[in-house]
Formats: sequence, structure tokens, C-alpha cells
Amino acid sequence: MAGKPTSGTMPTPHYDGGDSFSLKELAGRMVRETNPVYGDGSGLEAVRKAVADGLPAEAVKLLQVELKRFGVRRASDYVNGIVPRATLQRREHLREDEGETVLRVASIIALAADVWGNDEWAAEWLTCQHPMLGGARPIDRALSAVGARQVEHILYSLDLGLPA
Repeated sequence: MAGKPTSGTMPTPHYDGGDSFSLKELAGRMVRETNPVYGDGSGLEAVRKAVADGLPAEAVKLLQVELKRFGVRRASDYVNGIVPRATLQRREHLREDEGETVLRVASIIALAADVWGNDEWAAEWLTCQHPMLGGARPIDRALSAVGARQVEHILYSLDLGLPA
């Protein structure tokens, strides 16, 4: 597993309502700030504000790219369940609930990559059925807030060497 950066090393999110946006940075910041070992939560306000202000619709496309990279089959169907394609084509920004879901899934991907220390291993773990999730795939559980907490619990337990 990869070494952990100390709190405060994550750059601030690029999204300021302008043209530049980095879903990876927002997700990475969320993972680091909420980690029970090296996060203190102080940087979450910028993440909360970015989501509340409406993430750009581009965030869904970026998530789809990440899902494909991490081996999720039919990534377009997966993101279509978050924001229907037709709706996405009509809007420039996501509603807060849609932005939270996009960020939650991206954060689970970032956390898995951090814990496993290898994108390939993280991808395999995210896309295979897991017995502690009742046979569901972790990436599918990430769509709901409670399911994402279950996945985080398993990942943090693995990372810290604790029983899940």
C-alpha cells in the first residue's frame, strides 16, 4: 500500500465556477480530508461549496472516463443512472444531489486506488462481487450514501490492517 500524504498536501480544487475543473482533485481532497488517520476535515468546505454551487456537467463525462479506466463495463449506463443523458445534454451544471453522487463515486475510486496502491488491483476489487456487501460490487454500492459508507469501512479496514 502506498505511503500516506500528510494533511494539507492536497491542492485546492480547481473548480471556482470558471472553466477549469478537476474531478480527480475534488475526489482526492474528499478522500484525504475524511480519512480517519491523516485528514482533519478542514478542507471539506471547498468541496461542499463546489458541489452546492453545481459541478459542471463535464464532471459526469470525467467520471465515465474514470469508470472505463477502472474496468466498469457499460460505464455509460452507469453514469446514465446518475444523470440521464438527455438531461445532461440540456444542462451546464449538475444539481447538488447529482454532484454529490458523482463525487461520492469518484471518491470511492480514489480511495480504492490509494488503499491498493495500484490502479489495476483497485479496479479488480471495485468490479468484483464482495461477500461483505452481500455479493454486490463495491462500485455499485458507491451509488448510495449508505453503500459508499460500507465500501469505505471495508477499504479503511484493509488500509489500517483492522478486521472489517
